[in-house]
Amino acid sequence: MGAAAQIDIHGEKGGSSKPKSPTEANDSLRSTNLAKMLIAVGEGEFDSIPTDYDIYLDNTPIKDASGNINFPNVKWDWRSGSVDQSYIPGIPSVENETTLNIELRSDTPWVRSITNTQLSAARVRFAWPALQRQDNEGNVGGYRIEYAIDVATDGGAYQQVLLEAVDGKTTTRYERSRRVDLPPATSGWLIRVRRLTSNQNSNKVADTMLIAGLTEVIDAKLRYPNTALLYIEFDAEQFTNIPAVTVKCKARRWMVPSNYDPVARTYTGTWDGTMKQAWTNNPAWITYGICTEDRFGLGKRIKPYMVDKWELYRISQYCDLLVPDGLGGQEPRFLCDMNLQGKADAWSLLRDIAGIYRGMTYWAQGQLVMQADMPRAQDYDYVFTRANVVDGKFAYGSASAKTRFTRALVSYDNPANNYDTDVIPFADLELQRRFGDKPTELAAIGCTRASEAQRRGKWAILSNNQDRTISFKTGMEGVIPLPGHIIPVADSLLAGRQIGGRISEVAGRVVTLDRDTQAKAGDRLIINLPGGRAEGRTVQSVTGRAVTVTTAYSEPPLPQLQWALDADDLAIPLYRVLSTKRTTEGDFEISALQYEPGKFAFIDTGARLEERPISVIPITVVPPPASVTLTSNYAVDQGIAVSTMNISWPAVNGAVAYDVEWRKDSGNWVKVQRTGATSVDVTGIYAGAYLARVRAVSAFDISSIWKSSNLTQLKGKEGLPPSVSFLTATSLVYGIRLDWGFPVGAEDTQRTEIWYSKTTSLADAIKLGDFAYPQARHEMQGILAGASFFFWTRLVDRTGNVGPWYPTGVGVNGQASSDQSEYEEYFEGRIGESALGQHLGDRINLIDGPADLPGSVNNRIQVVSGEVSAISEKVDGVFAQVNPPMAGSTEDLAGSTESFVGVWSVQSAVIEGDVATGKRVDEVQVQMGQNSAAIQQVSQAQVALDGKASTMWSVKMQIDSAGRYVAAGIGLGIENGPAGLQSQFLVSADRFAVVNGMGGGALAVPFVVQDGQVFINQAFINQAFIKELVLGMTLRSAALNSEGLPLLEINIPAGTLTLRGQSAEGSTLLNNNGIFVYDLNHIERAGLGRLS
Repeated sequence: MGAAAQIDIHGEKGGSSKPKSPTEANDSLRSTNLAKMLIAVGEGEFDSIPTDYDIYLDNTPIKDASGNINFPNVKWDWRSGSVDQSYIPGIPSVENETTLNIELRSDTPWVRSITNTQLSAARVRFAWPALQRQDNEGNVGGYRIEYAIDVATDGGAYQQVLLEAVDGKTTTRYERSRRVDLPPATSGWLIRVRRLTSNQNSNKVADTMLIAGLTEVIDAKLRYPNTALLYIEFDAEQFTNIPAVTVKCKARRWMVPSNYDPVARTYTGTWDGTMKQAWTNNPAWITYGICTEDRFGLGKRIKPYMVDKWELYRISQYCDLLVPDGLGGQEPRFLCDMNLQGKADAWSLLRDIAGIYRGMTYWAQGQLVMQADMPRAQDYDYVFTRANVVDGKFAYGSASAKTRFTRALVSYDNPANNYDTDVIPFADLELQRRFGDKPTELAAIGCTRASEAQRRGKWAILSNNQDRTISFKTGMEGVIPLPGHIIPVADSLLAGRQIGGRISEVAGRVVTLDRDTQAKAGDRLIINLPGGRAEGRTVQSVTGRAVTVTTAYSEPPLPQLQWALDADDLAIPLYRVLSTKRTTEGDFEISALQYEPGKFAFIDTGARLEERPISVIPITVVPPPASVTLTSNYAVDQGIAVSTMNISWPAVNGAVAYDVEWRKDSGNWVKVQRTGATSVDVTGIYAGAYLARVRAVSAFDISSIWKSSNLTQLKGKEGLPPSVSFLTATSLVYGIRLDWGFPVGAEDTQRTEIWYSKTTSLADAIKLGDFAYPQARHEMQGILAGASFFFWTRLVDRTGNVGPWYPTGVGVNGQASSDQSEYEEYFEGRIGESALGQHLGDRINLIDGPADLPGSVNNRIQVVSGEVSAISEKVDGVFAQVNPPMAGSTEDLAGSTESFVGVWSVQSAVIEGDVATGKRVDEVQVQMGQNSAAIQQVSQAQVALDGKASTMWSVKMQIDSAGRYVAAGIGLGIENGPAGLQSQFLVSADRFAVVNGMGGGALAVPFVVQDGQVFINQAFINQAFIKELVLGMTLRSAALNSEGLPLLEINIPAGTLTLRGQSAEGSTLLNNNGIFVYDLNHIERAGLGRLS
């Protein structure tokens, strides 16, 4: 046999696979609430319609710049605010829902006929008890059902109005509602709901779909004309709170010139004065709108013809001019991007808006005039020289170096930061090196650009440091320059040479001046023309006082009119008029501020700012007066001999003022007010040795060294002022009244000094005050009851001499009243007069009965929620809320007109006139027949524009039973009363007690007030003022002797007194029996009294 074939046999281990566990998906469908908001965006017709990119919820747009939806399922509608705009469907509306719970199957559509043709829409509410599907492997997931809604109008064909699906999984009831707008109809509608996805009729698929309810909707169809509206609707589950809704769009349209393109910011041709409506953010035309708009502005009081629109036209062109933006581009100089949301003082608002274009607003000559700090078409309006100023005097001034700011922190609304406030700085390095770093904070109103905010800060710093002021008086020509006008002031004393005067004669282009000048060809001769305005011409030639100009003036000049000479090496200072006012003498007083026309290029482009030379006087120290002389003379004034010291000195060349000081008998230097004369008088001097000193002051406020007089003995009043004739102190409630008298010979008293101290030592006293003669009474208020002070006084005369103290030793003692009856009367008046006290005393007004009764609170309380913005005239929002009565609905209140139970909470916010009040009242009432009980809790806060404010919280309760009225209450309050701002805590009750041990222990009542009496169990008192003390117990001291007995013991009922003295040598006993002395062993060593 052949070899057997080898066969390889292989085996494998047998086994089974692990089955897969079924899974169940999470629920993806949830019933959510929809938030619906109707927002009054603004007053008037808006220029643009926002998009999803422009509507923000909590500063996040509905759709971002990449087109991604940030908030799904958001619906919104917009109305621009036109007069004839359509209403927004569904807001507000009257609704009536019918509950159905009818299953909707794919083979049987649901149809409902509606015959009420007043309906605006119908809302179908769907419900799914559960929605899920299980596959063959046991996995549970979601399911999708498609459905549609059709509407047939007046028996016509069905039109499909909704096609959508529910897709997801839920194991609990899920509901959704869909609004179906109904077209106009004459007979009615048929609403049909079709299920497009077939019913599975399987226990693996839960797909039951119900028509849960149908709501009939009647829209109120409120159009809100002239109000831009935004209606927005979103799922509430996307937000934890109601989000802040903001809109970015071109806002209301304003009246602008008919030749103005506000988008291109161009002006075509010559303006004829007519206006048109267009959107603009030019602050000049917003100012015009605020002044003339009669819906919210000042239009009811100011008519268009009363506003200087021609000057506004110039200002608007200046605002629209392009300037560098600091990033290589250009932008309009001034914009106004702001949202007026509240009531404001009209004048303050106009001032704030004018501040955008560096302007001012004032009423003059029957018009509202706006002026801006900007380059002018003509450099000046009217010239003033020493020839047309009263006495030829100009008064100069400037601010303190402490107010010279060198750095500005300007806040503006940054669009890149959701229009939140950002701060941009500007610093002037040259000023910082001179004055140090002195910052100031500015709020750039209506500014949304960092470049503009910086320009505003640059202007503020520069204007703050160009602060030279001038004031003077003139005649009738003071009516010509108005605030904001530019006036050249030719002051020859300041300039150092003749630069102004009057015209002697005129012959064509040749003007003869009234004085010699250093005029030369190329200078400018400025003349006040007969028409009341200044005009300048270039000088062609000069022959003596005859000046020939290159071009004739627009009006022939007349003799006696004023002239001023402006040269390259000596410019005439320019000033902007701040105010003009008429004096009692019939003159006009003008105040003006330094004006530098070269600053505008520096602000806009950073150009170099050159300082104009206004004086050729070298800045050097003036010499002191050559001598100072003292003399005295006497005069009788109203029967009193008065001595007068005269200080005189010769004039100093180059000085414009002098500083004078004097002293007597090596006393302190007394400064006299700076003067421009060469002598001063000091009246009412005393005899003694006098010394005076004088220094000269230049036009640049540089002073010379002092020049002193010789020590001169002058005769005058002898001795010091006398002391007062008396000083008395009278007790007052929380105060002390001081009265004092003046003796004969004290008629030259300047003031009375009063000092006080808690001790009897004058060295511890501090000054109470200085009281001008002849005041002889002062009341010291606001001190503690029973407080005690000692008082001293002395007189000071008009020359500074101080008299002796009165009294010379221990001061006059005065105490605040400690009379309880006075304080009771004081408190009764104060508490009774206060609003809180009157409120606690008022009865609670019973709230009306159920809602179906006439006059019921449910019928009287309205729910108003909205906002109406106004400028000169405004009605603020009033908010009220009524909680449902606890005893059921308004129809189910417990009782009727004779039996009533109710609980209400009323909240209100009211602004009426200049007073804003917020109030909340919570009230509980029960009434059975003629018996009633009520509890009321009130919280109220009130603030007025005049600074008065008050707050009040109270709880009151009352019972009216069988004709007897009983009330109790507690209140906290703060209010402005006769004594100023005070807080109060008042309790109104027949019995007021503090109780311990209410938690189950022994009851203790340590403090009780009843029937006008106070009962105290124990008290630790640091200091007590007691008018009358009636005792009925034993008084013992806390200190004990060596035997443990009190050192003092008074037994009031027994009428005994025991005093035990204790020392290291023994003790002493004093009682009703006598006085006894004991040694250390308590052995009696001596006795006085009854010894047996």
